[in-house]
Amino acid sequence: MHGRQQRHAASQAQQQLGSSRLLRHRPAAMDYGEAYENLFRSKVFQSEMVVKEFDSIMTELRRLSMMAARFPDFDLAGKEMFLDKMEEGTERYKLFMKRLELCDDAAAKEYLRYTNAQMLEGGFTLQAMFEGLTQSLGQYRSWLEEERRVSADPVKHQAFLAGFRQAWSNSAMGAIDMSVLAQMADPAMVVAAQKDPEFYKCIREISDNPTSETMSKWLDHPTIGPLVGAMWKSMQIARSRGQQ
Repeated sequence: MHGRQQRHAASQAQQQLGSSRLLRHRPAAMDYGEAYENLFRSKVFQSEMVVKEFDSIMTELRRLSMMAARFPDFDLAGKEMFLDKMEEGTERYKLFMKRLELCDDAAAKEYLRYTNAQMLEGGFTLQAMFEGLTQSLGQYRSWLEEERRVSADPVKHQAFLAGFRQAWSNSAMGAIDMSVLAQMADPAMVVAAQKDPEFYKCIREISDNPTSETMSKWLDHPTIGPLVGAMWKSMQIARSRGQQ
C-alpha cells in the first residue's frame, strides 16, 4: 500500500474507529497515539482492498453526517434516501469493525483494546453505540411515516414540520452542523482531542445533552477544549440559521 494511502486511512481512523471489546484496565494517555500508528503499519492495512473499503465507508459516513443538520428540510424522498444510506453505512462499518476484531493481527487487537478502554471512560462500547444508532434510525423512520400520513394536508404538514425542526434542533444530530464544524476544526485539533482518555466521556455528555451548559464544562480542557469550542460555534451558527 502506498504511504499516502496509509496516512490517509490513519487520519480517518483517528476520527472514526471505535472498539467492541470490554477491558478491565485503563491504558495511559500516551498509549493511544502509539496504538493508532501501529494499527496502520500492521499487515491488515497493507491490503489495498482493506484500505479502499475503509476509505469508502468513512467517506460516506462523513458525507452523511454533514447533511444531518438539514434532514428536516429534505422532502419525503430525500429523507427516505438519507435513512437508507445511513443504515447501509452503519452496517458496513459494523462489519468492518467485526472483521478487525476477529483478525489475528496484534496491532489491531492492541488498537481495539486501547480504544475500547477510552470509550468505557464515557460509559459505553462500540456495540452500545451501534445499538443506539439503530434505535435512533428506527425513530426517524417513524417520524417519516408520520409526515407521510399528513403530507396531503398542507396545514397539518407545515405544523408537523415546525415541530419536527424544533425537536431535531435539540438533538445531537441537529444541534451541531457537522458541515460547519468541519470548516472550523483543524485536523490536528481533532486528532489531539481524540487521543485524550476523556474524549468519549466528553462526546457522550454532549450527545446526551447538546447545550451550551454541557459544552462549557469542557471549554477549558487543554486538549478537548478547542474542539468543543468549535462545536459550540457551529451550534450557534446552526441555531441562528434556523431562526431566519
